[in-house]
Amino acid sequence: MKRSGAVAVGCMLSVALCGAAEAGEIVTSSAAAMDLAALQPFVPLSNDAILSSDEIVALGKQDRIDILPASAMADPVRPEPTNSPVANFINGVQYNLQHIDVSQYGDYSFDVFWDQTKSIKWDLLALYGGITVFGIKNWDWGSSGYNFQSEGWFGEDTKYGGIDKLGHAYTGYVVSQYFTQRIAHTVDDPTNAAITGALLGMGFQTYIEFFDGFAGEHGFSYEDLIADGVGAGFSFLRNTVPGLAEKVDFRLEYWGASDYHDWDPFTDYDGQRYVLALKLAGFEKLEQTPLRFVELQAGYYTEGYTDETRKAGVEPSRNPYVAVGLNLNELLGEAPDVRNTLPGDAAAVAFTYWQPPYTYVSSSYHD
Repeated sequence: MKRSGAVAVGCMLSVALCGAAEAGEIVTSSAAAMDLAALQPFVPLSNDAILSSDEIVALGKQDRIDILPASAMADPVRPEPTNSPVANFINGVQYNLQHIDVSQYGDYSFDVFWDQTKSIKWDLLALYGGITVFGIKNWDWGSSGYNFQSEGWFGEDTKYGGIDKLGHAYTGYVVSQYFTQRIAHTVDDPTNAAITGALLGMGFQTYIEFFDGFAGEHGFSYEDLIADGVGAGFSFLRNTVPGLAEKVDFRLEYWGASDYHDWDPFTDYDGQRYVLALKLAGFEKLEQTPLRFVELQAGYYTEGYTDETRKAGVEPSRNPYVAVGLNLNELLGEAPDVRNTLPGDAAAVAFTYWQPPYTYVSSSYHD
């Protein structure tokens, strides 16, 4: 340990002296920079600090020093405005697709919540307005007096076999993630953005569930609200627990319409699969091995639990499964010329929340 400390001090002094040499100060020649006697006034060196040639070779074989560029660890920088509206738009889109670290949280107050909420007021207005129109048109909001329904969870005799509960959890998670990152990209200090984002996500889902109470076919369901809370809570944990985001993704798989439905990723429950992916790249001992491209997945889907499939006589089934898949974001990172572009940033976000089909091998269980 003492030798390691001496080597570290020596490296730092060498860097400092070389930098000074470039500026024409202190050291006037490379020979002087390498002269141990010149270092004596600054750092007294004992014989223990001297490494033999064999020890230097052994050190090179055993120890690894990773030197990463600042851009690899720093948050994205807000782009400066240009004279081109098109360039400003493209730069803004790419900036908002890039991830900002929101793991820091501390003293929280209503003032913090209010200031961060105001920073994304137009996002909130657009989402609340859009979901209100969609709910009236597609979910029959306002078609009945207020009513409550107990829908159950994942039982065989439930209306949707539990896939709707995973849909609520996933939506609560994604909306919370969206609010969190939008706050982080808008304010100067993203501290506590994970808290505000999760609260706003839960508030948005509660708004939807409240007005479901005015739809005769749906009604207010406390099970849905709990599932919403699970999703918002997972967003907060994934953003703040060290290493969790690098290890776990929660995704939706939906590609095309199922046999008895039109294309509709919101209500085509027969075509949805929900996936928890454990990414081996997130584990330190595996991050430099080929296993970093591998994921262990657990998923769930149903068949025969919609009105269309019931009418067609499809036998209801609830299908949990496990799978081994590819970590597409890790593969994308192997091509930095592609990854560090607008399409690359968009793909990275998509692969975080969407599970492309045919990228895993699974075994499904039919009950």
